[in-house]
Amino acid sequence: MRIGILGGGLQGRVIAEDLAVDFDVTIADLREVTVAGAKSLSLDLSDSELMVSFMKEQDLVVGALPARLGFQAAKAAVEAKKNYIDIAFYEEDPAPLHEAACEAGIAIVPDCGLAPGISNLIVGRELDKGLPDEIHIKVGGFAEDPAEPYGYAITWSPEDLLDEYTRPARILSGGKVVSVPVLSGRQKLPVDGVGEIEEFFTDGLRTLLDCGVREMTEKTLRWPGHIDQIQPLLENGTLVEELRENCSGKRDIVVFRVDVVRDGQTERYGFVQRASDGLSAMARTTALTCASVARWAANDGIGKTGVLPLEKIGGDEKVFESIVHLLASKGIKIIHEEVAVGVE
Repeated sequence: MRIGILGGGLQGRVIAEDLAVDFDVTIADLREVTVAGAKSLSLDLSDSELMVSFMKEQDLVVGALPARLGFQAAKAAVEAKKNYIDIAFYEEDPAPLHEAACEAGIAIVPDCGLAPGISNLIVGRELDKGLPDEIHIKVGGFAEDPAEPYGYAITWSPEDLLDEYTRPARILSGGKVVSVPVLSGRQKLPVDGVGEIEEFFTDGLRTLLDCGVREMTEKTLRWPGHIDQIQPLLENGTLVEELRENCSGKRDIVVFRVDVVRDGQTERYGFVQRASDGLSAMARTTALTCASVARWAANDGIGKTGVLPLEKIGGDEKVFESIVHLLASKGIKIIHEEVAVGVE
């Protein structure tokens, strides 16, 4: 099977290398990209016609583009009539493409990363069991060493991070979509094996906002003090430049948690990942998630058409277990357990 990868950046390279073990992979990027087992094609992906032309030559397409090109790529997939697995976290709502995707006979699976991504897959599985009372998602990637500048490690686009830090955060409260100030809701969170970190609201629920759960939040996790340190950079417009100059992405850590509350009982899905095997923790949990979904789609077939966020796929227990098994084979083991009352 021929799989085309749009974008050869930090995430696209990892996706390509993983899939190239079993598939005929070509990376399209503005510059030539060297990845073991994959071919490289220099292509201006801001040109929609060139993007569509490339897609038409593939059996399956995977998107790993910056947010500014994400929605454009999804529309190109409809025009090319190719199934599209996407990791880009773009501001636009992909739902309006649903009817066109159905008519084209293809599936668009957006937000196949960590969160949104694994979190959506879990929510879909829990929704299939019955409507929970509450769901709370907490996730973050940061420097393994809190003494690093801003306690942060660059493992994905700083421009996209700026968007995350400036967009109002939408949550579900009382069954309604409510906007809260981004970076608000700060609380300390103790994590076994990591220490005390801090959580705050960001806008990550996206397609989960219409899932029917009355109370749902998503918070980003960082070392305590991170927000205080970056606030002046947000105010003077130098955040991207400052992080690029001072933050490496060599040693990072990812903390992931989804708490599902039903009838007074809490179930928790979660993990802690550290950089290993030459990959950042963020690349492992984000890029390898996208690669796992693409591998599932290539091997088993998606079986449906339209815009299919992972919560719509995760409701199928067989599909859920298949993708979770693929993640575990890459060392990303999701721990599922009941949480005692009063335990964070």
